[in-house]
Amino acid sequence: MAIIQQMSLFEWEEIEQLGDLERLLLVLENMPDEPLMQMLEKARGRGKNDYPIRAMWNSVLAGIVFQHESIESLRRELGRNGQLRHLCGFEGQVGDVLGLHSFFKKTAAT
Repeated sequence: MAIIQQMSLFEWEEIEQLGDLERLLLVLENMPDEPLMQMLEKARGRGKNDYPIRAMWNSVLAGIVFQHESIESLRRELGRNGQLRHLCGFEGQVGDVLGLHSFFKKTAAT
């Protein structure tokens, strides 16, 4: 009987060796989130647009990749890490926790 070896798409060791920003980039490039982004942008309409929907969503994903236990912890990381802010899509400083908290609630409700 012949044994056919299965090829894997990637090795977990390769991903574990990546830095946090590289892992986040991998997630951002491969997340099928365009329908969600369009829905959230449509729901916002002409409402207050202090922070772009996509930047906020990318920061949610960053919180998961970076394993932050709270919104405040994620906000502090975004405040001190310019590369992370840029990768998420924020052009300036990240605002208060209330903006992120509100976004989390709206996203969870959809």
